[in-house]
Amino acid sequence: MIVTIHQPNFFPWWPFFEKIQQADVYVCLTHCQFEKNGYQNRFKFNNKWHTMSVNKGLEPILDKEYIDPKKNWNRIKNSLPKYKSVLRELDTCIGESLSATNFCMISNLCDMLNIKTGLEVDYYTPLRSTNRLVDICTQYGADTYLSGIGGKDYLDESLFKNAGIDVIYQEIKRPVHVLETL
Repeated sequence: MIVTIHQPNFFPWWPFFEKIQQADVYVCLTHCQFEKNGYQNRFKFNNKWHTMSVNKGLEPILDKEYIDPKKNWNRIKNSLPKYKSVLRELDTCIGESLSATNFCMISNLCDMLNIKTGLEVDYYTPLRSTNRLVDICTQYGADTYLSGIGGKDYLDESLFKNAGIDVIYQEIKRPVHVLETL
């Protein structure tokens, strides 16, 4: 059983979905701090940032809210006229909750891409860092954890090994935006 875990990015690029496709279960990490200037509320496409404004503060992703989400979403759709029909299919996902909006988009995009991986949402635990990831993997019966390549910089692989879980790292095959695949 391969498990992958990642924050709910807003309209992620193709390698995000490629990682989900390579796993049996994707766990959406919402009980973690929002990353300012990260990808939870914006994406870059054709050298331009497309952003959904959020309330100030660094509260957990689970509590983060979009400011005027319909207006921001319509602005994004209007700035990408070539993809408006695809983007329109995601209209029902747009709401105030960042985590709910992003998870819905990820789920719908997985359907559009014919990705059948199970999608789950994390749970609260006081554990942090690698201990938290190992706990989540254990809860889902993982024998393998699929990490992004950046995990090499922070994962304590010995904790996975002690839990009987192998760690593998994603190899990005197509570094393009998901819009270019739909």
